[in-house]
Amino acid sequence: MDATQKEKNIKVIKDVLKQYLQDKSYRNTPERYAILEEIYNMDHHFNVDDLYLIMINKKYHVSKATIYNTIEIFLDAGLIRKHQFGEKTMSSSSYEKSYFDKQHDHLVIYKADSDKEIAEIIEFCDPRIQGIKQSIEEAFGVKIDTHSLYFYGHKKK
Repeated sequence: MDATQKEKNIKVIKDVLKQYLQDKSYRNTPERYAILEEIYNMDHHFNVDDLYLIMINKKYHVSKATIYNTIEIFLDAGLIRKHQFGEKTMSSSSYEKSYFDKQHDHLVIYKADSDKEIAEIIEFCDPRIQGIKQSIEEAFGVKIDTHSLYFYGHKKK
């Protein structure tokens, strides 16, 4: 994505956040926008500890509690999505930006001789999954809004 498009996307998500905060009567703080911008400048999954370190290293004055609270707001606003990849960390949830992203699924590859330490996370989109989703909708008479699919494994030796 080029820099111009990235700037346009950041403006859009900031507008989405501003509207969400107004609708919910939440405070409109500069820290929330700074955190959101940092997230949308990332190209990978992150956890709260990662984000906190980025913010501290860039001299933002935010507490970890502020980040946790802000993450909850972003989840509710549909700006990020939460994942449980099974990693053993202090903050075991991972997150990723989601406002512009299509639905995708994850292949979690663990390090050799470990069942909890992640070596790599591969995002993929397989059109056959869309067909399965449509079959489920028809069979149960529902409209599926979103889904999560994770595969876990190790590299073959």
